[in-house]
Amino acid sequence: MILAHASDTHVGSDHDAALATALAALPAALGSVRPGPGLLLITGDLTDHGTPDEYRRLSALLEPLGVRCLVVAGNHDDPAVLRDELPQLLGATPGAGSPAAWTETVGGVTLAGLDSSSGTLGTEQLAWLDGLLAAASGPVLVTLHHPPFRTGLAQLDTEWPLTDAAALRAVVARHPVVAGVLCGHDHRHIATRLDGTVPMVSAPALSWRPRLDLRADVPLTPSPEPAALLVHVVDELGLRTHHLALGA
Repeated sequence: MILAHASDTHVGSDHDAALATALAALPAALGSVRPGPGLLLITGDLTDHGTPDEYRRLSALLEPLGVRCLVVAGNHDDPAVLRDELPQLLGATPGAGSPAAWTETVGGVTLAGLDSSSGTLGTEQLAWLDGLLAAASGPVLVTLHHPPFRTGLAQLDTEWPLTDAAALRAVVARHPVVAGVLCGHDHRHIATRLDGTVPMVSAPALSWRPRLDLRADVPLTPSPEPAALLVHVVDELGLRTHHLALGA
């Protein structure tokens, strides 16, 4: 399975012009990959305010891309409005614990879409994921907005963390079928491993990227870095991730 992965479109924000530029470059970038990705995953903060109009604008922006899209909800999203406006982007089978949770199997790989829009997954959603992973016979990609790990970006780690990240990590650690955890939220490409085993990868934002400043007292500030997306390959060897610049 070949999967494209982007994040944080923030439709309706001050960065809409930069987003439009990134999206205009996306079809050519996807077309340069052989074989081409059959799916584009966008890991949250789809809109800036979670309004119906912003979700409709997102749909209009995604339609010309020529690839099927699936999404998860971020802290700038409204899960109920997202479900009402764009149910086709939420996978084939609804999950539990949120109107924006879902699952779908594509190319032999099961994707589990979680809703971390409140900053917490909650016991019902985690129990649903636990059961899904226990029943899975092939590889699973767990997808959500918030990274379940410390990014090193101080403002992100302290002001907008996933409060039950440890509980999610415990669920994932119980199930060797998990090929990886895919997320966004930090607006940068960051990769690590759960206890040295399961890959956890965040995608760079299509709207704006923060400077790589790891000092504890420095807030996030925009950088001039170009937009990019990730291309994941999942097969018998596990998960491998490629970084693909947009407009290069």
